[in-house]
Amino acid sequence: MKGFNVVLLVWVLLMCSYQVCFAQSRQELEKQRLQIIKDIERTSKDLDKTKKNKEKGIEQLKVLETQINSRKKLINNLASEVKVNEKTLVQNNERIASLREKYASLTAQYGSIIRTSYLKKMASSKWIYLLSADNLNNLILRWRYITQFENFTKNKLEEIKLITEEINQKNIEITEVKKKNLEALEVSSKNVDKLAVEQKEKDQLVKKLSKDETNLLGTLKKRQKERENLNAAIEKVILAELAKAKAKEKDDGVAVKRKEIDDNDFAKNKGSLRWPIQKGKIISKFGTHDHPTIRNVQVTNNGVDFSLTSGQDVKCVFDGEIVGVTEIPGFKNMIIIRHGSYYSVYSKLDNVSVSKGDKVKRGQTIGSVTGDGDDGAEMHFELWKDKNKLNPERWFN
Repeated sequence: MKGFNVVLLVWVLLMCSYQVCFAQSRQELEKQRLQIIKDIERTSKDLDKTKKNKEKGIEQLKVLETQINSRKKLINNLASEVKVNEKTLVQNNERIASLREKYASLTAQYGSIIRTSYLKKMASSKWIYLLSADNLNNLILRWRYITQFENFTKNKLEEIKLITEEINQKNIEITEVKKKNLEALEVSSKNVDKLAVEQKEKDQLVKKLSKDETNLLGTLKKRQKERENLNAAIEKVILAELAKAKAKEKDDGVAVKRKEIDDNDFAKNKGSLRWPIQKGKIISKFGTHDHPTIRNVQVTNNGVDFSLTSGQDVKCVFDGEIVGVTEIPGFKNMIIIRHGSYYSVYSKLDNVSVSKGDKVKRGQTIGSVTGDGDDGAEMHFELWKDKNKLNPERWFN
């Protein structure tokens, strides 16, 4: 992508953020920004690792795309934060203008009170004024009148004081907000430059990989065959389980009820399931996508692929029963766990610590991945409802 297109893309992101920024508070945006920065830092380390291994061009491209997307999110986040700050500046300036009007009105009222000669007389000879009353009733009335006047002037002074303090506070806030805006714009500018560099690096890598398209097509066909074998193995296990469940339903009504309860329990956790790994990131999403380098070729992923540090444990996402443990070429060890009509599938495991028939709990370790030294590892995860493949990301929290 040319430099002009990068600038245009950033401009579009800035404009889009204007429409949504007011729905988010500054605190939410700051929290979001810190998380994005963490993602960028982690991806930067992954990029350094993949660059050292010349054979991992596709993996480097995936990581680079993740980095570019995170960088765009950060620029978008910073733009939203600037807009929120600008709204705060407008509100503070409007409030100051309103306060100054009120301040002018109050000071005029107070000045008028002070200028009243009768009040000056009362202020200088309060007791004489009281004792000169004709009778006790008149004295009480005069006392109440003086007290009310004193309270009134005291309240006016207090109002003026509070307004002055609020104006000063708003001015301090405006100074701080302007400072934050300058900092955000500076960070955004640096990230725009980095985005342009990363985009250029991606373009060069795509060009380089495209030259080796023949080998890539061969690798792709091999991967597709491996995925087909994985899919066939999963379907075989699920079909066997469905047959067993159907046989039980004929003989045992309790089994049907138990299955319905399990289904409801699992379904209630949509959007709140934890990842099967502790740390990592999704590098390949569910569904059919264009191949990153080979034109007019699409790849299909029945689940999601995680990139993670070597040596991590893989954990069960929900209570269930192990119904399949097998080895698949290209996907190493695979584990299938049944949760009623739902099935979670874990593959590319180097080690397995469970056996078929075991009952497992949410968060229980079922295996681990070791990867290739310092280059990290991958773990493939799928989620099925009977024979239907589901998008796992919609179920994770």
